[in-house]
Parts: sequence; C-alpha cells; structure tokens
Amino acid sequence: MNFTLLTAEQRRSFDEDGFLVVPNALSAETVRQLTEAGDRLAEAFLKKPELMDRPQYNHLDWRPGLLREEALLALVTNASTVPLVVQLLGPNIHLLSTALIYKRPERPDAPVFRRGWHRDLRMPEDLGHACLPRLGIKICYCLTDFRQPQSGMTLMARGTHLRTTPLVIPKGQSDPPGIEVCDLKLNSGDALLFENRTFHTAAPNRSDRTSKVLMYGYAYRWLKQEVTLDNLDNRLLGKSGPIARQLLGGYRDVDAKPSALREWMRRHKVEPAPVPFTVEN
Repeated sequence: MNFTLLTAEQRRSFDEDGFLVVPNALSAETVRQLTEAGDRLAEAFLKKPELMDRPQYNHLDWRPGLLREEALLALVTNASTVPLVVQLLGPNIHLLSTALIYKRPERPDAPVFRRGWHRDLRMPEDLGHACLPRLGIKICYCLTDFRQPQSGMTLMARGTHLRTTPLVIPKGQSDPPGIEVCDLKLNSGDALLFENRTFHTAAPNRSDRTSKVLMYGYAYRWLKQEVTLDNLDNRLLGKSGPIARQLLGGYRDVDAKPSALREWMRRHKVEPAPVPFTVEN
C-alpha cells in the first residue's frame, strides 16, 4: 500500500468535526470499474419498476459478497484514504464492514424516509453516550456526484462525536435543532471519512438519478467483523499482500501483533508512540 501523509490540517479537521472529505480519492477509471461491479451486484434492484411514492422500495443496502468483485477487493487498501485511517487509529485495525448503498429517486414531496440519526458500532446501547472512545472509521466512496441538496448523501452532524448525551429531536421534526447538519456537496471519486461517534443518518434522494456509494468500515481488531464480510475466504487471503491480509482478518488471534501495518507505519515514520502497561517511578 502506497503512503499518503495525514496532514496536520486534516487531523485537526477530523478531530474537530468528526469527519473529513478527501477530494479525488478515486480516479475516473477506478470509479468506472467500481460502478460496473456495483451495478452487477445491484442488478435485481436496478431492474425493479419505479415506485416513487414508496421511498423504502428505492433504497438498497447490500453487504454480502462485495469482496468477490476484484475492483471492490482492491479498494480495501486504497492508497488515498486507508493510510489516513491507519494514521488516525493506529496499526492494530482490520476491515469491519463493507456496504453497497444505492438510492433511486424519490418524489420531491414524499415524507422523509428512514431519518435514523445514530452512532455506529452500537456502543451507546451498552455504555451510554458519555466517554465513548473513537474505535472505528468509515470511508464513504462516491460513485456519483452529490452536487445538489437532498441527492442521497448521508447527512453528518458536525461536532457530535464529542457529544455526551443523545440527540434531541422535537416531535414531528426530522433533525436536531441547534446542530449543524451537513448535506455535503461531493463529486464522483471523492471520499468521506467519519468516525463511529459522529451522529449521521440516511437522507432522501430527490435528484433525477440513482445515487451510488460504497462504505468500507475499519476498526480495531478486537472488534468483531460483520458476518457478511468475506474475511475468512482462503482464496481472498492467499492472493493478498501482508497489509491486505491483515485488514481482511488474516490474523485470527487478536493478541498477535499487527506486524504488517506496524512495519508499514515504521517505514514511513508515522508509527505511534508505544503505550506501556507499567512505568518505573
């Protein structure tokens, strides 16, 4: 995996906002290949007749079998984004989830569908909202343009990764008042990184085209990978290099050192300082 430096400005932005936009993360040719692969997986969905008055009918969140597609497998170690995740989380990570999300156009006056503000990894259900740690980062790759409001891009609530209480949403409304809700304008090939604590939600697609994104989630290796992830396939592991093998779940023992990414970080002089269990006084 080639190296891309996380700049001080990018780190500051991610730490303050809870998300980060990476322009031109994918080349036009890569977008084309990913779209062709995604369309193959979404073929049945794309062939369904349009029912614009039934928004739930127009959303696809497909997870199993993505890494069987060569272009989607190569994205696991994308050099413009994954190095940033490694520098933000450290070397002891793996791929936690993959998702192909397509949204067909909805009627402009249709009621908001599935505005489910949430944090990822379900930690608040067990630990509450206070003192939650950053444990994972998702990369959202845009396969279509998102230049107009309400064109299908996931909404971000800026700065809510530091929030210690639930979001308050007035009855009958869709969004929390007093919080900056970001409907980001992105181009095909751009990527959006956001961490597990950042509140976000699905958004309607009221454009004139089907919106298409890929979501790849990375987290610490002691978090269980999604069951739909092709992480234990010997064919996938056997054809992958050391870093991809680690990210795909090739290290079965969570106590095994993350040698592939640790060595990669050391080689590029971005290895985090060790954290000792004890110190002499």
